Amino acid sequence: MTDLDLNRASIQGNFPDEIFRLPNLQALNLHGNNQLTGYLPNSNWSSPLRKLHLSSTNFAGKIPDLIGNLLFLEIVHIGGCNFTGSIPSSIGNLTRATEIFFASNYLTGHLPHHVSGLSYLTTLDLSGNSLQGRVPSWLFTLPSLVSIDLSNNMLNGPINPFQSPNSLQEVRLQKNEIHGTIPNSIFQLVNLTYLDLTSNNLSGTVKFDMLSKLQSLQYLYLSNNSLLSFTSSSNMDINQFPSFLRNSEKLTSLDLSNGRIRGRISKHDSKGWKSLIDLHLSNNFLTHIALHPWKNIKTLDLRNNKIQGSILVPPPSTQVFLVSNNKLSGAIPPSICSLSSLQYLSLSHNNLSGTIPSCLGNFSTQLIILDLKNNSLEGHIHDNFANASYLRSLDLNSNKLEGPLPRSLANCRILEVVNVGKNMISDTFPCWLGSLPELKILVLRSNRFYGPLCKSNSTFPFQALRIIDLSHNEFTGSLPRTIFVSMEAMKIVDEMEFGLQYIGGFYYLDSVTVAMKGQDVLLYKILIIFRALDFSSNRFHGEVPEVLGNFKSLKVLNLSHNSLTGNIPASLGNMTALESLDLSFNKLHGIIPEQLLAFTALASLNLSYNQLRGRIPRGNQFNTFDNNSYIGNIHLCGEPLTVTCSNDGLPKAPSSASTDHEEDETASWFDWKMAKLGYASGLMIGLSIGYMVLSIGGPRWLVKMVERDQQNKVRRRRPRHRM
Repeated sequence: MTDLDLNRASIQGNFPDEIFRLPNLQALNLHGNNQLTGYLPNSNWSSPLRKLHLSSTNFAGKIPDLIGNLLFLEIVHIGGCNFTGSIPSSIGNLTRATEIFFASNYLTGHLPHHVSGLSYLTTLDLSGNSLQGRVPSWLFTLPSLVSIDLSNNMLNGPINPFQSPNSLQEVRLQKNEIHGTIPNSIFQLVNLTYLDLTSNNLSGTVKFDMLSKLQSLQYLYLSNNSLLSFTSSSNMDINQFPSFLRNSEKLTSLDLSNGRIRGRISKHDSKGWKSLIDLHLSNNFLTHIALHPWKNIKTLDLRNNKIQGSILVPPPSTQVFLVSNNKLSGAIPPSICSLSSLQYLSLSHNNLSGTIPSCLGNFSTQLIILDLKNNSLEGHIHDNFANASYLRSLDLNSNKLEGPLPRSLANCRILEVVNVGKNMISDTFPCWLGSLPELKILVLRSNRFYGPLCKSNSTFPFQALRIIDLSHNEFTGSLPRTIFVSMEAMKIVDEMEFGLQYIGGFYYLDSVTVAMKGQDVLLYKILIIFRALDFSSNRFHGEVPEVLGNFKSLKVLNLSHNSLTGNIPASLGNMTALESLDLSFNKLHGIIPEQLLAFTALASLNLSYNQLRGRIPRGNQFNTFDNNSYIGNIHLCGEPLTVTCSNDGLPKAPSSASTDHEEDETASWFDWKMAKLGYASGLMIGLSIGYMVLSIGGPRWLVKMVERDQQNKVRRRRPRHRM
């Protein structure tokens, strides 16, 4: 047998290593059998094998030194497996190899210090591992090498200078920890079409005239190197775009985000940019755009600058227009509706005023994201979303919008996020949104919604809902059991098997503010496992539904500042993921159920200002809460209160001194603090607000660990171009 092709054959079990030793075997393809396990032979392995494809299987173990005995091997693809250990230096013996693909494994250690003999190698992909150390110079001197990908590793040494420029066309070193300067020899790679050095620790200065030698360059990504700066040939900070970037005939995609670029895009920049399609200039210091010189642009990312003036509408070809966190003012021009291909529109966190153009919502049938939050927009939200079949996220939070919620949103079948909080919208509860199968976030907080949640004959599925915030409105009536029974996503507890995932996509991650542990917390990224339910500061009455105990993945429950009565349901003790519970300022009575001691993740508890009675349970997380969790319940006793319990579990008659102390406790409500965290809650809290660590970029080892683990769990085909 010379060829064995079992590509995507759905075979499983352990693959016999004797097959690797077949004397005439030249091609073995096991790609895509993700239930197939096995190991590469570590003895007596020498054969005429030319092609080896094991990618996307469960092969594991080390890559043996014996791989260097396969002198006829031309292609070796073992990406997306579970291989560990270091890369053997014997790969230098593969003198006929043209493609080596070891990506998305668990490889560690340093790259071999010196390798020669790979004269025919055209593609080397070691991305998505845990490789460390320097980037050795021999990688850039292989005579036939066209593409090298070392991205998403932990390489930390500088890029060593090298000589003998070769045929390299693609260099991907992004998302490592590489420090030091970019060696001049990088800019001698005259055939280079793709250069990505983003998200490293590179420092020094890049003079743009150095880039002018790369006449074939199509894709240039240098962002997120906080110590790297760009200057003109005269060593001045960049205050306009250099002629090389404007006049490059082939430059298609440019990312200079976080580049400390200052100044403006003036009319002098209007010439050139013939091929530019994607431009990313976020997190710089641009102050003004006189015109959009790029005629064929599709992606324009200008977020987090200091751009002033009115909105300048980009060319009709634009698909992604992101200008959030600037100083734009004035009205949204109706001409923005000429962007008939627009998919992402983010104008949030500016000083925009006036009304929303009536066309916004139906001007592009491809619209995915519409984000206008944190402006001063006023008037009604036009009811024109009937054809917005691709709309995934609508965020109008923190404006001055009024009138009803547009009913045409019910036609947006893949809508995941509706956030209209902090406006002046006057309407009843939108039961009609319950039919949307993908709706995950519904925020109506701080508006003028009124009335009961739903009529008795209304359906309320909301099966995918993960965050619902109805706080600070004028809702009335009881909390009917039927509302909560259908919220299936609140009951799911096993989503961590897919790793840390966020709501949103590559260009845009959704954010939301949640009242948690006594304060408003802004989630810059929303973990898909995060759940919160906030019905506080309304006029709900009746009992707390026992069915809430089924919400085993809920992390935040806030029913405070209502008129709820009855006992605290013992079933709440089943909410094993709960981290913050606030039932304060209601009319709840009875004892605090002992079943609540089952909480192992609870970090914040507020039961104050109710009519609770009896002994406060002690144990587990309840040992970490102080007086502020219970004040305003004059019939509670036991630690941490100073009121002791009598034999019948009721408070002993207070002395005058203790009465004065009770008044002091009441006054201290306004200085209410978060409860101490026990060890058991620490992991859960860290997980649920992991977005905080990741959003600020540190600690870096944790960010790298999370990203690398995610890539190894979710197998991927290596993209030929950055998306």
